[in-house]
Amino acid sequence: MFSFAYFARQCVTFIGLALVSFALSAQDLPWHLGSLNPAAAVAPSAINTAGVKPGPHEVVVAVIDSGVLASHPSLDGRLLPGYDMLSPPLNLRGGRSADFSPDARDAKCGERVTSGAFRTHGTEVASLIAGNGQDGVRGVNPSAKILPIRLFGSCPMTRADLLDAMAWAGGFPVAGIPVNPYPARVINLSFSGGKRVCGPDLQQLVDRLTQKNIFVVAAVGNTFGKKLAEPANCEGVISVGAVDAENNIENYSALDARTVIYAPGGGKDLSGNAPWHGNKLKVASFDVDFKGDEMPLGAARGVGTSYAAPLVSGFLSLLLSQRIDMSPGEFFKQLPKFSRSVNPTDKCPDCTPKGLAMLPAVSR
Repeated sequence: MFSFAYFARQCVTFIGLALVSFALSAQDLPWHLGSLNPAAAVAPSAINTAGVKPGPHEVVVAVIDSGVLASHPSLDGRLLPGYDMLSPPLNLRGGRSADFSPDARDAKCGERVTSGAFRTHGTEVASLIAGNGQDGVRGVNPSAKILPIRLFGSCPMTRADLLDAMAWAGGFPVAGIPVNPYPARVINLSFSGGKRVCGPDLQQLVDRLTQKNIFVVAAVGNTFGKKLAEPANCEGVISVGAVDAENNIENYSALDARTVIYAPGGGKDLSGNAPWHGNKLKVASFDVDFKGDEMPLGAARGVGTSYAAPLVSGFLSLLLSQRIDMSPGEFFKQLPKFSRSVNPTDKCPDCTPKGLAMLPAVSR
């Protein structure tokens, strides 16, 4: 079983991509996407997809997480029918169902109380992939479709549920569950905490998924410099570490030479007065008013490798929208076209970190 008590503390081609001016003005765009104005200063770690138009193919991205709150306006029109894959007795609703919403804010697993971060985590992750621009929350690919799959909540996940959730996301049959009519091309896993060596059961499933041209993206975890754990350490998984807006590896990020790519993950405020000095990712979230009712909002509060991972998932969906037959193997081979150097760290002398970016030579 993955340790989500720990997670709660820590996280809680290609040539031919066209440029387009979206309805949003440059100042409305989150800093991590870059700018529509080629003369404007952009954050050194921005992924520079601000002006890239999604292609003709609609891409499904599975968000396997704490569930998604479908009422948020920033996700209007972006959600597909998903599933709750958490099994009893850890499922406080009694069992698996088509209700992919998170546990209630005051839900308890024994004596454990769900934090607001758990309740909104999946919604925030989904918005970084496909936010429609409302409340200032714009995803990397606003045309992507999100397949929400609940895997944990007030109670933690089990390994069996993780395997079933990933299999179902990819369109493989799962006993007792209706067939997924919307198989994902990208599976986002914004959590860590499994085995230090990828188990054969998980590796075999990742192999089956990648052979089906499905991309598996996983956060490396907020372990403050430790080595990769599952699922990020499985071969074929696109493991994602976090950098700040100035292109430095965040100190909370796991640190391992095997990390495939880094993306903005937010963190403490940076010095200076640059537009990105706040160093947080703007996400679709909820606050509670004085009456105790939840209110949707867009807030610059995303911090963690679990927020860096969906930027990569959104980026992949943007590439796939232009070339739907792209395989994970092709992406790995062409990764130099979509990456830049990250400032090195003496904490990992063997690391040669690369940051995700739509480079000018590619997007031209």
